[in-house]
Amino acid sequence: MVGMDTAQRLRLYYEACIPMGLLVLGMFHYGFPPFDDTTLTLVPGLLMCIIITYYLYDRLSSNTDDTHVLPGTQTSMYRRRADPGRMWGGMLVPLVMFALNIGDASDGKHSVGLGACGAWVLSVAMAWTFTVRLSGLSSGCSWALCVAGILALALAGPWERGNTGVHVCLVAMSAIAQHMGTQFVVRKLPRSFTLGEAAAIAQGICLALLDLAAQLFTRKQGLVDPQHMCVLVLEAAGVGTALIVCVLYMAPRHSQGVSVKDTVWMCVAAGAGAGVTTSIIAFVSGANPMRWIVLAVLGSQTGRIVLIYWFMLMTCATAIYAWCAQTPTSSSKLMLHIKRKSYHILAVLLFAPAYIATPLVLHIGFTIALCVFVCAESVRVLCLNGWGTQMTHFMRRFTDARDVGLVVTAHFYLLVGCAVPVWLDNTRGCVEAALAGVLALGVADTCASLVGLRFGSIKWPATVKTVEGTGAFIASLVVAVECMRWAKGFGYDTASGYDEMPGYGLVGSFVVCVAMGVLEALTDQNDNLVIPLTMYAAVKTLIHSDTISWVSVVVVAAMLAVPLIPHSTLIQLHSVL
Repeated sequence: MVGMDTAQRLRLYYEACIPMGLLVLGMFHYGFPPFDDTTLTLVPGLLMCIIITYYLYDRLSSNTDDTHVLPGTQTSMYRRRADPGRMWGGMLVPLVMFALNIGDASDGKHSVGLGACGAWVLSVAMAWTFTVRLSGLSSGCSWALCVAGILALALAGPWERGNTGVHVCLVAMSAIAQHMGTQFVVRKLPRSFTLGEAAAIAQGICLALLDLAAQLFTRKQGLVDPQHMCVLVLEAAGVGTALIVCVLYMAPRHSQGVSVKDTVWMCVAAGAGAGVTTSIIAFVSGANPMRWIVLAVLGSQTGRIVLIYWFMLMTCATAIYAWCAQTPTSSSKLMLHIKRKSYHILAVLLFAPAYIATPLVLHIGFTIALCVFVCAESVRVLCLNGWGTQMTHFMRRFTDARDVGLVVTAHFYLLVGCAVPVWLDNTRGCVEAALAGVLALGVADTCASLVGLRFGSIKWPATVKTVEGTGAFIASLVVAVECMRWAKGFGYDTASGYDEMPGYGLVGSFVVCVAMGVLEALTDQNDNLVIPLTMYAAVKTLIHSDTISWVSVVVVAAMLAVPLIPHSTLIQLHSVL
């Protein structure tokens, strides 16, 4: 690998400063001793501070590109023309879990399953083992540090319930599962993800599975609370969808055309997945899953209106896309961007009004949509019933250089980026957090892409992004956020437990939007995944506070000022360490 120049090194460093700065602000303000007595982040906070220090130092002092790969994988298995993004693999999920913990730890809204603190501890455990394993240390040293971190989190973490043996098992299982999960994603879906993206996806899936396992062992019969039921439906549907994919994978392959055997296998897979999903929901909650979903969606006039609106909008969109598919494919880069960003605009039209009207229906709709997307992509990759070639031909019209792997990830990232903030907010009514993905991707990213491509002339150092595009991103996101706050009564539903906080207004919105605009310009990861989750964490970090700890401000300022140190000094420090 060739050495990185100063511009590239600074781009990577300041990209890392955004999520790490948010985590530092949150930890120092909400419970990092000795500045607070809650000890919310005592051991996890110390480990995350070590991780933050390591990544900042590594990004700034390294003379070569990030060449570390996960043991058991090869460089050719990762998406090309992108930095591996190790920092995001070690930071993104803990950042989101900490932000979720800020609003939920005090009121017990996640008392089912792992709990808010439990999810935060396990995310730190996964980030710690991921970072240590890729740090370049000897095998014995890395394993020793992994075991030490696991024991420290199990013995001194801020757990809500359970005994020490259960905690040790949970932390160890999470660490092993994220490592195996990342390996599986990279090896089975080659060239589809960077290392950081694969790690973040694997960590998120592991947390969901462990939370579902905790619910299975602590059954809450009669549990019909909408927030908890939504989470249960999502996790159970994920297990059912995974079973469908496994059954389809075992189906015999046929060269071409429609096959009766393929159709039978698809029906068997759908039946097995639906049966497992409903059985898990019924076992944990004691409720009739289909009855609960039907009543949740169709039990109110608002839900029925949203379904009619979605049907009419999707009918029009399908007709338009079918007409576009019949027209000659244009080689214009601008036309390709317009086609791709039309899906982003469609996402805004589908999701934003639905959330304003009924967050519960949108939550369930996202769950169903993700299951359908996964099943459809499995059929395409496996070429079942002769549909694979047709689906591939259609989808390649809207892909770019990042979709060269086995799986076409563009539509998945768009859906997941819009859905995850809604799932995390979980019908509570915090519009800026819940619609972080919809607004950042559907509005801001679309404006940035089109304005930057059409009018951009001043490029950011070491990147193809333009200053004009970043300006359009920030301006459009500020306007979109304020419009949504106005539409939702300034973004807070007091009946759901949210109160207007004096420290988060137009200034807070502007700070968050500027940070997201800079991140969009600097990151080489898929922005459909990184930006929504980081924006969600930024909003949650600011929304529950009317002040920010001065200590955290000093720490973040020091992080930003580190590049002023002469590079020769950093090289000498690197050689000493």
